[in-house]
Amino acid sequence: MIKAVIFDCFGVLLGNAYKTHLMEVEREDPERAKEIRAINHASDMGILSREETAEHISALFGMDTDEFLAEQNQVEVPNRQLLEYIAELKKDYKVALLSNISSRERLSIRFVNGELESHFDTVVASGDEGYVKPQPEIYEIAATRLGVSPTECVMIDDIIEFCEGAKATGMQAIQFQTNQQATAELDALLNRG
Repeated sequence: MIKAVIFDCFGVLLGNAYKTHLMEVEREDPERAKEIRAINHASDMGILSREETAEHISALFGMDTDEFLAEQNQVEVPNRQLLEYIAELKKDYKVALLSNISSRERLSIRFVNGELESHFDTVVASGDEGYVKPQPEIYEIAATRLGVSPTECVMIDDIIEFCEGAKATGMQAIQFQTNQQATAELDALLNRG
């Protein structure tokens, strides 16, 4: 029986210009894409600061650092429709936010008016924990903080590898593509609607 739903942040609850650029680089230069991913991974683990990360990644994208940061800020717009859905979902289920990001503080500045606290029972940031998706420990930490077992959770993520990582711990997973698709699949799984 599902008791909890865990949401990814970037690409689900917030737009993500980084992923768009990375896909372009991946087609042109897979080795450079691998280097970009390694830098982003170090940032997600809390090893590199936001400024260091932006400096390295923007150079590899062939962009000015300020231009890269401005673009990131411009597209990191909260998915209001999904946040409204989560507010309703939270009446009957435990809800978590699980993100590969350097710290919870970096998430806090992206959501205003106490949205993290009001919408989520717990927030798990990889950099604070020392594990990143798809490592099993990060999913287990989220489930433990929700007071449920992994088998009682559903993970919503836009990256298939992270969905597979959740499934490896016993969770169910839905790959996010659109609000309508993800919420319809989740409602069917939860026997809602």
